[in-house]
Amino acid sequence: MNNLQYITEEAVTEFIEGMDEVTTESILGDESIIELLTGRIPQQIKDQENSLGTMESFLALFIDREEYEVCQQLVDLHPELLHYNC
Repeated sequence: MNNLQYITEEAVTEFIEGMDEVTTESILGDESIIELLTGRIPQQIKDQENSLGTMESFLALFIDREEYEVCQQLVDLHPELLHYNC
């Protein structure tokens, strides 16, 4: 995870560990994630102090879960995250 730009590795690790019990299908079915993967930034993420860090955390989570098509979709729609190689 040395490619992080908008959030610390410690925060991402904590986020990923916190999402351990949540299935990928459940995450992908969440309305906010659906918005994010259709090119919009959901209000729930906009309201975060570090919205790019939140988006980067989800990208790292999908990389960790080897959901590379989702990663590619995310960076295609949000090129500010493009420093990742999905």
